[in-house]
Amino acid sequence: MKPETSLIRQKIDFRNADPIASPIFQTSAFRTGDPYFYSRKSNPNFVEVEELLAALDVGSRAVLFSSGMAAISAVLHLLRPGDKIIVNELIYGCSYRFISDYCTQFGIQVVFCDLSDPLQVENAVDNCTAMIFFETPTNPFLKSIDIKCIVEKLRSARGGGIVVVDNTWATSLFQRPLLHGADVVLYSNSKFFSGHSDIITGTAVTRNTELATRLESHRFYAGSQPDPFAAWLLRRSLQTLAVRMNRHVETTSKVAQYLREHSRVEKVYLPRVDGVQLTSYGGLLFVRFGFQDLESVASFVDNLSLFDRGTAMASVSSAVARPYFGSHLSMSPEEKARVGLDESLVRLSLGLEDADDLIEDLGRAIAFAVARERLAAAE
Repeated sequence: MKPETSLIRQKIDFRNADPIASPIFQTSAFRTGDPYFYSRKSNPNFVEVEELLAALDVGSRAVLFSSGMAAISAVLHLLRPGDKIIVNELIYGCSYRFISDYCTQFGIQVVFCDLSDPLQVENAVDNCTAMIFFETPTNPFLKSIDIKCIVEKLRSARGGGIVVVDNTWATSLFQRPLLHGADVVLYSNSKFFSGHSDIITGTAVTRNTELATRLESHRFYAGSQPDPFAAWLLRRSLQTLAVRMNRHVETTSKVAQYLREHSRVEKVYLPRVDGVQLTSYGGLLFVRFGFQDLESVASFVDNLSLFDRGTAMASVSSAVARPYFGSHLSMSPEEKARVGLDESLVRLSLGLEDADDLIEDLGRAIAFAVARERLAAAE
């Protein structure tokens, strides 16, 4: 065999290999007869993650996507022109913008309302409602939405329809929407599931075989699958999910208590853990400070040394953001005002650093902001 041929054809026979860690199937295609004929259709790294995430949510099928937004896109493609979708008004800003624009373009009626308010639910849901879409806890403000009540209302009004729950913040460790009647559960795997701010993927989980098949078909034809390496990294990271989430819960409890007792904090936003739908919670909270102006809010953010600034969140490292300028930038000022989001709200993503160190850093940043106020008043 000449060198030119050897460079291409010489390979080892790995069929009897039995590795402890799953290998990366970094290939676009498989040989004829292999069940994984093309990685746009599926890949062993995809399937390993999908089977795990389906089991965690007590679902039958999971579909891995290139991002959480790709998963949302696939779900919206379940709708048809003339359908009606109800969306909770407190939702990730890009989800809000994408759903609104998509539905307008394709002749789908979209209604935004507060699904934590029973009266608004009663007024919005009717026999034309094909889908209800929401996050719980909500983004921002971490309000809890009763999944079972939403499902029952839709079923009684229509006898069918699809309830979609974005479960990214709670994770399947602390909340399992399918057990409360939801049809599809969505995740941005880039958050707690990966936990290291190094990949972007998303997942849709369901018990409905027809919905799963349609979601898989959309992924295949839209080409919205991740690459095998990202799937492999996700599976590796999921091994420590329980350990990380327990640490997030402990740290969040300590930090929230500190902030509630601070004289310069007006309100700390955390969800209600009822022990039935939401069994625990940790990682992210929202806070309002009693500062005199927005410059003091900016001073607080700028003087944090243990909190990254930017889009990172739900990771091993702590982060700080102002949703008005970040996660909800896609919404207009009028849309943000309608849901009660203003420039003073701060989001804290609490990582795996020592809780006392984080509390000391928060106290120091608050002190800087207060000193700035006093200096401004003196001038």
